[in-house]
Amino acid sequence: MSRSLQAPGLRRHHVLFWLLLWSIAWPALVLAASPPAQEPEWTPSRDGQWLLQRSTGLVWQRCLVGMQWNGKDCVGQPQWADHMQASALARQRAKADALPWRLPHLKELQVLAQLGQQKARPRLLPESTEGWVWTASIPIEVRNVNPYNYGNVMNGVSGQNVSQLKFLHAWVVNTATGESRDDVLKRTPMFVRLVRKADAP
Repeated sequence: MSRSLQAPGLRRHHVLFWLLLWSIAWPALVLAASPPAQEPEWTPSRDGQWLLQRSTGLVWQRCLVGMQWNGKDCVGQPQWADHMQASALARQRAKADALPWRLPHLKELQVLAQLGQQKARPRLLPESTEGWVWTASIPIEVRNVNPYNYGNVMNGVSGQNVSQLKFLHAWVVNTATGESRDDVLKRTPMFVRLVRKADAP
């Protein structure tokens, strides 16, 4: 008779035991089944001066050359430079920081321009830094030339000499719109933004 009286109590203890075990195990199972949190593609440095792009390992200047990050925006006057001056500014910065700063390649700057077009707040790429920026990329394809285009006439560009003039041009990218052009003479003043590899010493 005592066994029959104890059985319901034992059953209750078993139920409570399994409920307790399940309450402990369930959160762990949920966490294990949840996908790991993905790291953001773009991360500002602690001082906000640089942006790290995770997928490429590139570190970008957040501000144009001549400007500084003040914690909220880029302030100061961006430095205008022709292509030769822009390359010299990159070398000077690399020497001063002992880091391999350089002009970005076309595809790299096009990706950065996509970030500039994102309207999320806070903006990682400030509107104050948007505009036409030099790349290190040089046009390599011979393009057709309209001899009646005013710009071509003024620059002396014709179908006969366009291939010889290719070395006088470089690619530029508008970080506000993502537009790119390969017909800009290297002597034209443009904005400058530098980039380097994150794992560089």
